[in-house]
Amino acid sequence: MSLHAIDDIGDAIDATKSFLLPFAARTWLKLAVVVFFIGGGGGGFNGLQNTGNFGGEDQPAGDGAGQTFPDGVPSTLDGFLAEFGTELLVIVGLAFLLVLVFGLLSNFMEFVFAQSLITREVHVRQSLRENVGNGLRLFVFRLVVSLVSLTLVVGLLFAIFATAFSGSLDNVTAGAVLGLLPLAIVFFLVIGLFQGLLTGFTNVFVVPMMLTSERGLLGSWKRLLGSMRRNLKQYLGYLVFSIVLAIGVGIVGSLLGVVAMLLLAIPFVLIGAVAWFALHGTTLGLAILGITGVLFALLFLLATNLIQVPLQAFMRYYAMLVLGDIDEELDPVPEVREDIRVDEPDVDAVPSEGV
Repeated sequence: MSLHAIDDIGDAIDATKSFLLPFAARTWLKLAVVVFFIGGGGGGFNGLQNTGNFGGEDQPAGDGAGQTFPDGVPSTLDGFLAEFGTELLVIVGLAFLLVLVFGLLSNFMEFVFAQSLITREVHVRQSLRENVGNGLRLFVFRLVVSLVSLTLVVGLLFAIFATAFSGSLDNVTAGAVLGLLPLAIVFFLVIGLFQGLLTGFTNVFVVPMMLTSERGLLGSWKRLLGSMRRNLKQYLGYLVFSIVLAIGVGIVGSLLGVVAMLLLAIPFVLIGAVAWFALHGTTLGLAILGITGVLFALLFLLATNLIQVPLQAFMRYYAMLVLGDIDEELDPVPEVREDIRVDEPDVDAVPSEGV
């Protein structure tokens, strides 16, 4: 029995070309916006780092709130919070709101992208309206998975602290930490693999199933697990080849991103150089440099997401084609499959006997 994960690579390329070609700027731009959210959802946000002493070693000890730099800025964390606590809370609140909105939109955009690939039509607002419930279910599911993973990590750290270090910070030494490092690495790898498989299979298999059936998220997962038990070899084959293809797609995307950055940098560097030498030190020169930098960043962001459009479409079509070949009842793209295989012979058909 052949592996569908191998056979469907070429079909995924054909499906991607049939969807994205001939080139339509409006379609590609809308897909670039969608890909920005579903690609950006996988990236993390750096945590805020706090420092205990802004003044260095020469600052005198004493009441934290009373110590300041020469310009009046508090030199300790307590003093800084007392002076700018309200502003800091506003900034943190806005950052949290931004992350929350981005997280919600990334879940909604998963359905927009999958529906666009299935129907081969891009209607962002319509898809968003139709999948509000699905997007919220996916958001809650991802949140629960993340919380479970976080709970397991915190539980392991607490168990190590309570047993290996007897619950005392005095027992935490470099040697003891290094001795436990292999166990921690294995544990984190297992947690990462668990979370990655769960969220990855949800994105590429369960989301299309939710769009093309009456099942919800949990019902789709239950049906998928049943299919996985019956066709474990095929799904393992998909897992292996999807990782290989994802690495290849990542390399291609990175190389094309570098090329796009270099091509975009040429005119912006020239403009910036002219502004620097001709208007050096003036407000107008600084304004031109700032505007040039912002425009370059925006265009580079647009270019990188346009590059990702065919790459992400290929990976999603690949998953959906494999899913349909493994289990015909779960096929989310029967029309796409029929179009790209219209000239292929049916290798599974039994030849009729001669008369």
